[in-house]
Amino acid sequence: MANPNFKGRPKGSGKSTFIEDPIMGDFKIAIDEYSFNVIDTVKTKTVGFYTTLPEAVLAIAKHQMLEDRTYQLTEYAEQFKQTHLKLKEAILK
Repeated sequence: MANPNFKGRPKGSGKSTFIEDPIMGDFKIAIDEYSFNVIDTVKTKTVGFYTTLPEAVLAIAKHQMLEDRTYQLTEYAEQFKQTHLKLKEAILK
């Protein structure tokens, strides 16, 4: 059982690295010792914690697709695929 007197991150774990790129739109990724954190820069709010960079990029693609719009299933799948591939190709360059 965890000690109830200790909360949050261990002492000295305040270092973070950031990935900011125009291709990610209103999102950035904060990298620390434990995870890749997706941050909405408009709301200045963390929207998810991921263990790998590809998972974080996939989450950004999902958030970029959130619009006030109705899609057909195949249309959404194709649009999501294009958005995800664009982000994925930026990583692989």
